[in-house]
Amino acid sequence: MYQVMVVDDEPMAASLIVNIIKRKYSDFEIMGTAYDGEEALELMEEKGEPDVLITDIQMPVMNGLKLVEETKKRYPEVISVIVSGYQEFEYAKQAIAFGVCDYILKPIVPSEFSKLITRIEEKLRQKYYKERNTLMHKMVNEIPVDEKTLRRYFQSECYYGAIVRLNGLPSRYGERGKKEVFSDINEMMIAYGRDTQETLYLCPGELVSDEDYEQMIRRRIGKEQPEAAYVTSVIRQKSVPAAQIGEMVRELYRKLDSSIILGKNQTLILEETSSANPGGRPGKDYEYLEELEYLAGKQKYDRLQKDTELLIHRWVQEERPQLWIEGRVRQIGYLLQRYDAGNRDYRESEFLMDDIFSTAENVEQLCTGISDIFFKDVKEDPASTQKTDTEEYFESVKEYIRKHMAEQLSLHSVSKAVGVSQTYLSRLFRKYEDASFNTYLTSLRMEKAKKLLLREEKMYVKDVAEKVGYKDQFYFSRIFYSYTGVRPSEYVEKENLEII
Repeated sequence: MYQVMVVDDEPMAASLIVNIIKRKYSDFEIMGTAYDGEEALELMEEKGEPDVLITDIQMPVMNGLKLVEETKKRYPEVISVIVSGYQEFEYAKQAIAFGVCDYILKPIVPSEFSKLITRIEEKLRQKYYKERNTLMHKMVNEIPVDEKTLRRYFQSECYYGAIVRLNGLPSRYGERGKKEVFSDINEMMIAYGRDTQETLYLCPGELVSDEDYEQMIRRRIGKEQPEAAYVTSVIRQKSVPAAQIGEMVRELYRKLDSSIILGKNQTLILEETSSANPGGRPGKDYEYLEELEYLAGKQKYDRLQKDTELLIHRWVQEERPQLWIEGRVRQIGYLLQRYDAGNRDYRESEFLMDDIFSTAENVEQLCTGISDIFFKDVKEDPASTQKTDTEEYFESVKEYIRKHMAEQLSLHSVSKAVGVSQTYLSRLFRKYEDASFNTYLTSLRMEKAKKLLLREEKMYVKDVAEKVGYKDQFYFSRIFYSYTGVRPSEYVEKENLEII
């Protein structure tokens, strides 16, 4: 609930405001009353800052204007409202300079007070939404968050958690246009994703019980998540108090990041899984590098490529996690560069490996992609790629994507359709768009969605979502908000106002 402090040196006037709020506005709670500005500041020191400060102007010791000024200095986010008589209207205007959000005239008229509370509630809703999103970002990135702040913005007694990832782990390298994804302000369940391929769910305890949470979240994942080659889900069956959300989020992400296995659908229950490294045996087994180093030194590239692919096949068959395999493959890459036998562009190879591990749907695609990165430059005549490494050719690729964006597109399906390898297509996107395929596709879909929303023939949000390749309108709305900063309905209102 939103916390309100009422300050007035007349007890009856203060009681009137307190009683109106208690009777009519269940989302607001009176955290305290004071009879002058100094007492109000002391109360804030003791109990913490309120969301809303409602204060009279004329009071002994410290008047309302000075109180608002001091509150703004100490607690910049507090919404201040002054209660003013007609004869004090000039004071009311002066208070705007001190950061007053609104004012209401005496004697208080219930209908006017209701309008005031409605305005304040919408501002607080937006504020709490943005603060929760900021806290989600911090918790996921293991930036410390104090328990008091968590309890303020996550107000349910307890929360359940789950996380779902489509295909491989997200890119670890920054890129233009890549955005985090947050739930819509109207969604009861809080959601977050490091990118469009992932959703972390936080479910308030009052919406569900321990007995049916797992089934509920499984249905939710099945309903709104796009199709993918494989999906990894981690579910925590038991709820945690609001103050422990941060630790639960970290546990979910650690489990997810260490458990993704290429091509394997998994639903893991957090409480049932051990902390041991899944799929891996103890020790650092790097003996395979000795044979590869010998082949690199002798420039036996065909044998080197074959042995590398056999290793990757073996590791995937053993169900080694993505992070484990990725570490070994990067070791091979460093070895090849030491012998001047791999991709000469170190930065490009890092980006391309990131892409292929994130988007590969099976071991064959992974092997093909890694071979393209490591061995194509040393075996291929550069002239053979000149026709496809042009802006004209890349424009034809983008045209194909534009025509098929309503379908379930992937890097693999598009590369197959246009007749190049996944790695080569990734290279083209990095070169001409300075972005990954997934980031470009999301941007293209959102720009198309913006145009559809503004058409004269009005379309429902769910229909717009389907037109640009999303089967669930809530999932689409999250992506749209992350891209534009507003919800679809707000975007339409904003654009229509600008036209007027």
